Amino acid sequence: MARSDSDIQREVLRELEWDPHLREAEVGVAVDRGIVTLSGAVTSSEKRQAAQEAAHRVHGVLDVANDIELKPPGSGRTDADIARAVRDALEWDVCVPNDRIRSTVSSGRVVLEGQVDTGRQREDATKAIRDLAGIVSIVNLIEVGIPKSSVH
Repeated sequence: MARSDSDIQREVLRELEWDPHLREAEVGVAVDRGIVTLSGAVTSSEKRQAAQEAAHRVHGVLDVANDIELKPPGSGRTDADIARAVRDALEWDVCVPNDRIRSTVSSGRVVLEGQVDTGRQREDATKAIRDLAGIVSIVNLIEVGIPKSSVH
């Protein structure tokens, strides 16, 4: 027997309440014939994804339309502001070879590129910038390997 839309809506809202990623998030839920539409705003793409996954966990949900907007903290920052903050954070982190990493910022999305010696340095680059205000998402394309100039 199919669940009613109101039952599904109540259950999705309950699931969102219990998700630790979404405690302070404001997410609206509408249901029509088992299709859930999520609305509202969250501060990160991870929270947006967590809300979507929470809705999919509910029995009776057929499809999810994720209309949640990203409103990162410091969203008044320009891409130039974010790029400067990224450069500063990379330079200040002693574990990151910042001179071998470059970034591109577009609509709050940061792409890291370059080459480092270890996987740990690659991870440290992401860690150095992940909490900066205004960043919507980070794509780490940094390669791990021996720099070409060091090969004999």
